Amino acid sequence: MDDPLLEVLSRIAPGTALREAIDNIIRARTGALIIIGGEPNIDEDCEGGFRLDVPFHHQFVYELAKMDGAILLDQDVHRIRKANVELIPKKYATSAETGMRHRTAERIAKTRDATVITISERRSVVTIYKGQSRYMLHDLSYILTKATSALASLGRYDRLFRSAVRRLAENEIEEEVPLADVIEVLRRGYIALSIRREINRYVVELGRDGHLIDLQLEEYPDIFRDWMWIWKDYQAEDSPVPRPVLLDAASWSQDNWANRLGYDSVDYRLEPRGHRLLHMMRLPDTVVEMLVREYQTLPRMREASIQELHQLQGLSLQSAEAIWSALHETSSELT
Repeated sequence: MDDPLLEVLSRIAPGTALREAIDNIIRARTGALIIIGGEPNIDEDCEGGFRLDVPFHHQFVYELAKMDGAILLDQDVHRIRKANVELIPKKYATSAETGMRHRTAERIAKTRDATVITISERRSVVTIYKGQSRYMLHDLSYILTKATSALASLGRYDRLFRSAVRRLAENEIEEEVPLADVIEVLRRGYIALSIRREINRYVVELGRDGHLIDLQLEEYPDIFRDWMWIWKDYQAEDSPVPRPVLLDAASWSQDNWANRLGYDSVDYRLEPRGHRLLHMMRLPDTVVEMLVREYQTLPRMREASIQELHQLQGLSLQSAEAIWSALHETSSELT
């Protein structure tokens, strides 16, 4: 799942040179405004200051933060471009922040392809702005506590999702599936995916201290592909495939989910197309798409004989026999 803040957090995680500079600034209680990237357009918003263009070093950033104005780094955080710069954001950019430093940071992030980091002089709080996103760094002990709690929640929703998928597979064999049941599977899976996304962010933010959380996370295989295959099995033909992250989807009603899938209500009974089952057979994507295109639904696919499958372009007799056998296995053997 895409997360625009992951790359940013990885740059300032414990153990990085930039994090060392930030920690030094916090200890000195001097505050800072640091801009990463955005060049060359960011220069249009700059006045005053002086050009440096020197290799990045955490001690340089710490010393430069003692002056007023922003510090500009290149996109790769390899060089310090400018320092003591006054930033003048575009007038149309809005901000809900109250402090001048944070207002400037948010407005710059919204109008330039740059990451903006503010360090509060009085509160020693680090805030990151990237596009429309705003994220406040927390104490590492707090993040560890949150990550541990999130892992427990992930375990619960991972089990709920997998049990719902098993029931869905059983229903697919017997009869058409109520759309409400499909939505419940997708909803549970989405919550598990959202929790996993949150834990990934914690692992990145913890940096060198996050390896134990990362090891525990590996115990739960990523369910995103399963989730997407179920979506493709039941979406209306003219509805778009969802983005990796459905904003606020966890709070959607069943009608919201139905509309996103391309239906006007939840009062439908559907037949799966077969994406999930065919992918579980580890078939190539081209073969899966060919079978779905040829038979449209999983029940029709099951009605095909081995010879009919073999007649499809590029499908050998051995492959046809293997697919036919897998299509007629019990649901317990396929989940």
